[in-house]
Amino acid sequence: MNAVATPLRPGPMERTCLEIARLERAAAFRRERVSRARQRVRESDALLDLVEECRLRDWRLIPSHLWSAVVRAVGSVDPGLRDELGINRDPEHVASVLFAAQELLLERLREHRLPVRAEIIPLFAHVAQEAAG
Repeated sequence: MNAVATPLRPGPMERTCLEIARLERAAAFRRERVSRARQRVRESDALLDLVEECRLRDWRLIPSHLWSAVVRAVGSVDPGLRDELGINRDPEHVASVLFAAQELLLERLREHRLPVRAEIIPLFAHVAQEAAG
């Protein structure tokens, strides 16, 4: 029996297949995270549109159902921004905090899009080790 193909030590083809499967799982995880980040940006856009509608109608306060959605969205982005939001339901203030939250979301989305270097896999490392030893 060939020493390279023993069940204890996978051969180069099996190691390559395992590595490809691991990279595919990591890529799927990144795609899911990016889509969630994009979904949060879309949600903040929708909230900004509703807050802008309140500003156009000259409402002094954001309605409670919109307010709870804004607090939830801002709190999930950054607790510091949720604290900055406070209890002030003025449309101008809410819009500025939503813009700050959206800025953070877009920065995170940009970071997720940066290319990641692949790990270099030595295919025949055991041969080099046996030759050296």
